[in-house]
Amino acid sequence: RVILLWKEGRRYDPRKLFTERGFGMKDAFYRVAQPISENFSSESRQKKLLDGFLSGKEKIVSELKETITQKDLF
Repeated sequence: RVILLWKEGRRYDPRKLFTERGFGMKDAFYRVAQPISENFSSESRQKKLLDGFLSGKEKIVSELKETITQKDLF
């Protein structure tokens, strides 16, 4: 679901989903996504989407931390 939202350009929605479900900052999510990506052929659209998403992992985690910090302030 996260990849589909990201693909549609709905960048905020995956972060919202991660925050609501609590797994966006957990490394396990990304550790599972990586081998899934490695099982797709290099020309696969799914692989390209997943790799594109995973390449922004650090930014996503940083934004999630900021969102959680802001919620804690209020």
